[in-house]
Amino acid sequence: MVRNEVGVVTHRGGCRNAATVFTRSRPDADDTALGRVVGAAAARAVTALRAGVSTA
Repeated sequence: MVRNEVGVVTHRGGCRNAATVFTRSRPDADDTALGRVVGAAAARAVTALRAGVSTA
């Protein structure tokens, strides 16, 4: 199963970042748990972007 999420994060001062997470999981995967992982990955990426750190 493929699940893709995208959102725009607006920071104080008006700066905006797009956050996109692409995932692949088993058909019987827990959607709630997957949603938490997607949210955590997006938050980590945006935090790193704001700090000027590469996540690659």
